[in-house]
Amino acid sequence: MSDKKFYLFAMIVLVSAILLSYRYEDTEASTNDTMQYFKKMNYILRIVDNVYVDEPDNEKMMEGAIEGMLEGLDPHSVYIPAEEQKEVEEDFKGEFGGIGIEFEIKHKYLTVVSPIPDTPSDRLGLQPGDRIISIDDKTAVGITTNEVFKRLKGKIGTKVKITVARTGVDKPLEFEINRAAIPVYSVIAKCMLDDKKTGYISVNRFAYKTASELEEALQNLESRGMTQLILDLRGNPGGLMDQAIDISDKFLDAGKMIVYTKGRFKEFDDEYFSTKGATHQKVPIVILIDAGSASASEIVSGALQDHDRALILGAKSFGKGLVQRPFELGDGSVARITIARYYTPTGRLIQRPYDNGTESYIYDRFKNDDDLTDKEKAKRDSIKNAETFYTLRKHRVVYGGGGITPDSLITYDLLSDLMIDLLRMRVYNDNSINYFNEQKDIDHKWKDDFEVFYNEFVVDDNMLNEFKKVANKNKLFFVDKLPEKKDIPKDELYYTNADFEKDKEKIRIEIKSSIARQYFKDRSLYPRIKAMNDKFVKKALTMFEDAKKLADIK
Repeated sequence: MSDKKFYLFAMIVLVSAILLSYRYEDTEASTNDTMQYFKKMNYILRIVDNVYVDEPDNEKMMEGAIEGMLEGLDPHSVYIPAEEQKEVEEDFKGEFGGIGIEFEIKHKYLTVVSPIPDTPSDRLGLQPGDRIISIDDKTAVGITTNEVFKRLKGKIGTKVKITVARTGVDKPLEFEINRAAIPVYSVIAKCMLDDKKTGYISVNRFAYKTASELEEALQNLESRGMTQLILDLRGNPGGLMDQAIDISDKFLDAGKMIVYTKGRFKEFDDEYFSTKGATHQKVPIVILIDAGSASASEIVSGALQDHDRALILGAKSFGKGLVQRPFELGDGSVARITIARYYTPTGRLIQRPYDNGTESYIYDRFKNDDDLTDKEKAKRDSIKNAETFYTLRKHRVVYGGGGITPDSLITYDLLSDLMIDLLRMRVYNDNSINYFNEQKDIDHKWKDDFEVFYNEFVVDDNMLNEFKKVANKNKLFFVDKLPEKKDIPKDELYYTNADFEKDKEKIRIEIKSSIARQYFKDRSLYPRIKAMNDKFVKKALTMFEDAKKLADIK
């Protein structure tokens, strides 16, 4: 066996040994059984090496063996190869060395959707619609998304040269850019709503800086008059537990339990309490969750619900309550192994069952009602058979059974196929870029004033017609009568004008929001457009009197 094959085999043994090292009660028989499987794996490896029809890819084969072994545990114990782990760490740290653009690959061209505010690209004047045609004197035409990251990212302070083709400019423009730390935000929206007293904050994950980002957002909104808060955790898959604890700590008095964990071994049992006392204890809170809210999102919403500190609005959360610990495997790869389960302060188990397999566990929570049987709907939506718990101050009934059940349930409207395709095919992005480039030299009265834009900018019928033209260029067409399927080319999509009319008001909102983002890149401004047209937010605005009474806020 070659050194590389032996090393890969040793990785499998190492992961297994890590798991076995915590099985203090293993019998001699079970140890012998495990060794028999090691012998089988070694034998199969030698068979493949000697008789397989092609030269085997041993690295791929061994990594597949590790992944298969961990899949037999639970949906969240996983093997992460070295390159992926590097990206995971970079993502959670919330910054990387780059030039600072949001981009898309359009017709083989690397196209700037928007420069990220206060980054090198923003300061040098890159504009929406700019096409980067070369990077460091090598063509960028036909570049893939992965290649973009490899060629534009690098060590902070290093230089990269790009050549840009810009609409209306005869000659290509050349820029030499110093790579800088590019922030990757987890607080993706923070704004004041129309009543001028309600703050809205949306958090899309829990990374290394999420708690500090949230604190900055809270202070910013309080300085602008916020007296009540909508915290949007919909679609937030979670992340780092310490950030969930730090965020809960901002709203709870000192000494309140936030979450506790229990595992098979006592060394993995732990309890986490608020320490500082609430820094924002006079702010009534409504938290928005849905089937995509998981893990750390459930810790925050569960803790604040159990302590009667916030009202929870939305759909039942995902139900991911397993604690993983990363074990480094010596080559940059990591095995993330589940060591315990999360429980809310009242003792509710966050984790829901995964007996029907990983695929069912992941996707069933997101099924459209039309895809569920009556029995499945009843099981998903019923709380009659759920275990009953009582909150810690007001002794209100809350429910266990996996996930967080909101205080007020509201069904979310699934996007139509048309709305999904308009987003997927970048029609809104391209439309807003076109509008920006056509209007950037016109001195609109709203150009530097978001309040004027918000109140007076109207997406009229002419703009909708232009939007349809952009959709046509992206091979999405609107017709009175759909053609026969056999007559439609594979790369074209057709919808009826009636489909467009049905979603017209939603399309107007998306167009206005997308254009606002090009002109007003501040995340404390443009998110208000969509938030004020969100039925979850509208419902939350009616709940603050109850939220005040719940938290004993006068």
